[in-house]
Amino acid sequence: MSKECEICGKTKMAGNQVKRQSKWVLRRTNTPRHPNLQTVHVENEDGVMVKKTICTRCLKKLKQQ
Repeated sequence: MSKECEICGKTKMAGNQVKRQSKWVLRRTNTPRHPNLQTVHVENEDGVMVKKTICTRCLKKLKQQ
């Protein structure tokens, strides 16, 4: 399964994992943040059903149309 939305092109983002002790920050480590991708059957322009890996934001937009 690919880790990219086939409609909007959303991929992983960088984030920080912050380790704290009481009120001080001890360490920050980089951690990847992945989008919520779903595999769904979408109708093509030709009327053929194809499988696509899309993010949930695009899935919500498709359901509204």
